[in-house]
Amino acid sequence: MKVKKVGIFIYTGIAFLIIVLGTVFYKFRPKETVIEFAMFNGSNWGVAVKESYSVIDSAIEKFEKEHKGIKIKYESGIPKEDYSEWMAKRVLKDEMPDVFMVLDDDFENYINLGLIEKLDGYVDGDKSFDINKYYSEIANSGVFERHRYALPYEAMPTLMFVNRTLLENLHLNIPENNYTFEDFYKVCRMVTLDRDLDGNPDYFGIYRYDWINAALSNGVTLFTEDGKNSYFNQESLADAIRFVKSLEDLNGNQNVTKEEFDSGKVAFSQMSLAEYRTYKSYPYKIKKYTGFAWDCIPMPAGKTGNNVSMVDSLNVAISAKSKKKKLAWEFLKTLSYDTQIQQKLYNDMPVASVLKEVMESRESENIFKENEDIIDSKLICQILENGSAKPRFSGYEDAIALADSKISNLNQGDDIENALRILQRQMSKYLLQERGKE
Repeated sequence: MKVKKVGIFIYTGIAFLIIVLGTVFYKFRPKETVIEFAMFNGSNWGVAVKESYSVIDSAIEKFEKEHKGIKIKYESGIPKEDYSEWMAKRVLKDEMPDVFMVLDDDFENYINLGLIEKLDGYVDGDKSFDINKYYSEIANSGVFERHRYALPYEAMPTLMFVNRTLLENLHLNIPENNYTFEDFYKVCRMVTLDRDLDGNPDYFGIYRYDWINAALSNGVTLFTEDGKNSYFNQESLADAIRFVKSLEDLNGNQNVTKEEFDSGKVAFSQMSLAEYRTYKSYPYKIKKYTGFAWDCIPMPAGKTGNNVSMVDSLNVAISAKSKKKKLAWEFLKTLSYDTQIQQKLYNDMPVASVLKEVMESRESENIFKENEDIIDSKLICQILENGSAKPRFSGYEDAIALADSKISNLNQGDDIENALRILQRQMSKYLLQERGKE
């Protein structure tokens, strides 16, 4: 009986010891460090994507393998149109994510509110990091008033689509990459045909080409980087507008539609890389109902410019209030600077990499040869290298919409110089009002 009691006592003691030790180990166990990342679902460029999280998940997997005990967590399913509001709620709760994607409209506002960490010290102090590995215009998209606040994650150049089949059928050559406004007009004029003799063209030179890209390739700068001043009263801008209007006049009074473009009756169209890759792989319109081959070239150059176009990027930043900034910087580099992740981004998504090394790699060249949906990476490199970055000051979209509403209503015979002088006064007033709100 005594032996039995002793046994119970021993077992009870062992059980108690196990509980005590378990509690101690649980309390003092190495705690998991969590980095919160914020992103939106889908594409930043208005096109459909199948797996918008695949590259991010690969970046997280790689980062967590290289940083034991660190976990990256994000909330999925936030639509882009709701992302700014979602972030605003986090700001009000003082719960900013450690690392987050930054929409263009929010960039300057976040800086003015002190929400984004300056990256100058990280860039200068990290021996494993070289800012020159990015395309310069894309890298500078994260700079505001001489300080760097973000790194680019993906790049988006604008290109000129060419219906190669239509030009070949008309015995016309695709313009060389250094073609001019004059060269482009001549080809469009020869393509514009009235084959059924009803008095209206049924083949067209251009479907979509805006005055903004024409201005950029004619050497025009529309705004200062801070958005405080504009430069619409320029002869080079007037020339660019006249050129676009001359292309529109070739079509007579007929409005060229997407249906005509889809059916192969248009020789050229301005497109983003995202639109090109998404549209070209879209089987319903292209593979089933049309049989034309196509290609891409840079924008035509004006007399005072070069074959450049706008390049845009989606940027990623670190919260100024993050308590894990060093780890946040390392994850930021994994997203933006890691060649393996950036190569996967270019392979899998309808975007360009922000790294020169990736775009110039043999793998990128091989992908182009094997997959007709991807443009020659050498051409994209040229466009990214020479491109003009989209302005990122607060209110840019509204300012450019104001200008577009005025310029789009002009006709070839109008006094464009006088219209631009009036627009310059209106824009100066608008920008003064907008900057005064800050």
